[in-house]
Amino acid sequence: MRHTAILSIAAALIWIVGVGTAYSQKDTQPIGDIAAGKATAAASCARCHGLEGISKAPGTPHLSGQHATYIWAGLSVYKKGERRNRTMHGIVDKLSQSDMANVAAYYGSLKPFSRIPHGTAAPLPAEEDPFAAVRELTADCEGCHGEDGNSDIPGTPSLAGQHVTYLINALRAYQDGLRKNEEMQIFAEPLTGADIEDMAYYYAAMIPKRAEPPAEGDAFAGLAVTAPCAGCHADDGNNKDPKTPRLAGLDAEYLVAAVEAYKDGSRDHDVMREAVATLRESDIKDLAAYYASKEPRALPLRKPLTIKEWVSRCNRCHGVEGRSTDSRFPILAGQDEAYLVKTLKLYHGGERPSSAMQAMSFLMAESDITKLAAYYARQPAR
Repeated sequence: MRHTAILSIAAALIWIVGVGTAYSQKDTQPIGDIAAGKATAAASCARCHGLEGISKAPGTPHLSGQHATYIWAGLSVYKKGERRNRTMHGIVDKLSQSDMANVAAYYGSLKPFSRIPHGTAAPLPAEEDPFAAVRELTADCEGCHGEDGNSDIPGTPSLAGQHVTYLINALRAYQDGLRKNEEMQIFAEPLTGADIEDMAYYYAAMIPKRAEPPAEGDAFAGLAVTAPCAGCHADDGNNKDPKTPRLAGLDAEYLVAAVEAYKDGSRDHDVMREAVATLRESDIKDLAAYYASKEPRALPLRKPLTIKEWVSRCNRCHGVEGRSTDSRFPILAGQDEAYLVKTLKLYHGGERPSSAMQAMSFLMAESDITKLAAYYARQPAR
């Protein structure tokens, strides 16, 4: 998911391996023998990566024409056990330092692989609206929740300014049948993980508006009723817990219905069921009137980057269109698309070590990763 952060990447202080695993500048690559490297590659590497460095299995990187320094450093990282891959560990454990240097020299000597004919680089997506891809999905929500996530229909929640994690969890709950609403279940069922994440971020980035004052309920009396709720929802309903919904400014009729659903068990949540178990009908209306009267505060979210902006950042290290000329940074142009997706997700999840790549991918949504991988895989590796 996307996150708010201020990044400071000290690229000059680290070397990058993989689509970015750090290794020391003190590490020195031995000089390799290309002919010996071809023999070692045929025996140990060709089954997955191909003797010509062109893998046939999606998710396996192409090695032909990659920087020899990058290949050698990557093998060294596996040798040290700093990357987890059972197959690679089993192979690299049997290779000597000279074997690794030879393999790196051999694959690095080959012509850079690319399935894209010369001069037909894939263009960047034309749209400059980072929400362009999600607007088709949110169009189906506008009738109830409003174009910007601020509903004007009594009994319908506004989504604008709600926490990203909460929105994701809510949509998944409809998918899993944990939330009982047939219309929402039908809508949520075909959504992918990327769809849900993009929709959640879209609504979280919208500016929330306070609902119309309710016809029933006493907001002043509701202050006392909501006292036990402040630990999770904050005094004014503008809580900071990303897994807990913001209540400030929500429609009172919706809040009443939600509390009653927790009370009768139609919404399954042990903590909430216990919290509202003793509330009377008048208490629930007062509680709803209190939260509805509070001014919702927008979340401190920045507008997400367009793919063009992401590519501009990636090109700083990996070269124009991913054709790196710096042996510290791997060539991305023409690389296997599934491999790029898999690797970026590993960095995004913190499962692959690299402070620079983890910091960079930390802000990426799943759809960003997919689009970036598709873009670089379609560039000619000249």
